[in-house]
Amino acid sequence: MRISVLLSLIVLVIAPAAQAQDFSALSRLHAAAPRLAEPKRLPSAPRVLIAGDSWAQFMWDDGAHDTLLERFGLSDQSSLSLSLGSNPGTGYSGPEYAISGSEAREWANTASYPWIANVVSTLQANPTIDWVILSIGGNDALAGRSGGGWYKDMDLDVPGSEQAFFDQLEVDTFVIIDAVLAVRPDIRVMISSYDYPNFNVGFWCFTFACPKRDDLSRDPNNDLITDAEINALMVDVETRRRDWAANNARVVLDNSIGLMHHVYGDGATGPRLLARPGVAAPDYLPFPGGNPLLPSLRDNFRLAGILDADPIHLTPEGYRHKAGQQVWAHVLRGVVPVPDLRLQSVGGATDGWTNGISVSTSELSVGDDGTNRVASILQFDTAAITPGATVTGATLWFTRTGASGPNPFATQSLGNAKLDLSTSGFGTPGVVEPGDLDAAADATDVGTFVGTVSGNGATLRVDLGSSALSILGGSNLTEFRISFDSIDAGEGRVVLADGDVGTWTPNGLSTFAETLGSAAPVLELLVDTTTPAPLPLATTVTLHAPRPNPFNPATEISFELTRRAHARLTVHDVRGRLVRVLKDGDFQAGIHRLRWDGRDDRGAPLASGAYLVRAFAQGEVAVQRAILVR
Repeated sequence: MRISVLLSLIVLVIAPAAQAQDFSALSRLHAAAPRLAEPKRLPSAPRVLIAGDSWAQFMWDDGAHDTLLERFGLSDQSSLSLSLGSNPGTGYSGPEYAISGSEAREWANTASYPWIANVVSTLQANPTIDWVILSIGGNDALAGRSGGGWYKDMDLDVPGSEQAFFDQLEVDTFVIIDAVLAVRPDIRVMISSYDYPNFNVGFWCFTFACPKRDDLSRDPNNDLITDAEINALMVDVETRRRDWAANNARVVLDNSIGLMHHVYGDGATGPRLLARPGVAAPDYLPFPGGNPLLPSLRDNFRLAGILDADPIHLTPEGYRHKAGQQVWAHVLRGVVPVPDLRLQSVGGATDGWTNGISVSTSELSVGDDGTNRVASILQFDTAAITPGATVTGATLWFTRTGASGPNPFATQSLGNAKLDLSTSGFGTPGVVEPGDLDAAADATDVGTFVGTVSGNGATLRVDLGSSALSILGGSNLTEFRISFDSIDAGEGRVVLADGDVGTWTPNGLSTFAETLGSAAPVLELLVDTTTPAPLPLATTVTLHAPRPNPFNPATEISFELTRRAHARLTVHDVRGRLVRVLKDGDFQAGIHRLRWDGRDDRGAPLASGAYLVRAFAQGEVAVQRAILVR
């Protein structure tokens, strides 16, 4: 009897807190929300709008997207939203559009709810926004609200009722999406994915998780829904979302299902070992990610401390991983295009730092030591740029690995950083020397620095200007120097990875280096190749453009013969060197298809960049370009 009374008291005390986690645990307005250690930077041109249900509310209130934009070297961009901690019901006329507990069917009811009109109004007032991250539909399908969702209320024994539910969910969701896409032709919608829920949260299950499992069960006393059934429902929902995205060129899916398994493990397999969910449309392979047979580990539940009672939501750290998936998969390449050519710095003795007195080639370092300026020197082999080609864009990427004293990129105590360029070496080519600190350059101050590299793993991005682009490609050697012109009292410098780092092992939040597999400095180039003189029209062989292109990990090469012939299909790098023989033999007339997996003849994966696919037959040749993106 005493135990029952005690449990009743616990329920009375805890139940309001359990409900609060869903609606009002965080500040209502973004500006008042608790911030992360990294500085918040809000430029005047937001790029991303976050809208939808509680997942959208939490991601906004946590500041996750702005943290990740900065971490990926995109601090010249920002996100935007207005959040509401609970669903006020019909008739509300406030300005918000990230509403905890909201449903797709409510959003579509524009006569009673203002959410769509509020999103459209914000987009019209902010013409720089070209991404809308929409988190919607979870409350409709997963009973994420008191009393259960549509799925629980359907009579699934009636043939066609389940399909009718999903058909209606699609219709309601696209009422929102179509309204967004109608604002401007450059806007794209990213459908925010969900992760496997976990209704097994220990002793405190009775406060929130167990009632939600009951909500999903048509007969909780005799037919309690199982983990496998819940996860199968999640995979079903995500499969449909994937298909929605595949059928609309301006819609993508972030596909986060299984992401927490990848990051934290599933209880049987350790962190970062299970498959990360795929991000490339239309199949998003691997799909689903993680382990669909197990619910997510929810050490990362939003409700902190002993009350591990929330089966659905994530902690701020979990939402930052989710935001990282969205940023690197889609937003990043909306800001900085996929390159035609990606080069990694040479490393070894060719890169390091100098203060004009001493030299180190174990790392890059930029700033001052309290007495002297400290500059970094690094080299790229730019022979891969096709002779005669025009470089139309170039970006340098660096990864922070440490710091000594205040960070000059964040404090700006040393003024603005400067990038200089030389095609013959600042001193002795290929060797870092003390004299490199002030040696003459072919072009000075040729880059715009983006990012404050406020934590280890953060990215420093440098966009090269026209004076640098006009020089690139004219030499097989390109050296860069990064420095500040000023000195102040005390040491203040940032340490960046050099060209000798090995395979990147991710630690903590997603980074640009993790997406590349290396933290070494990278030079990404957009190249306009000079159009060669047209070849005589082929009467025997026609080579079609690879599909997909750019590609990763594989692309289809198709060619057509007008008659039976001996044909040779090969792949060459941009300097014309043979890297792979795809096929060499006799073929019948007609269309033939081959698969190239981005590897050379030894089976080794090739580096990112442009490759030439050539088809030879009857003395004729046809050429197509394929772009490999790692």
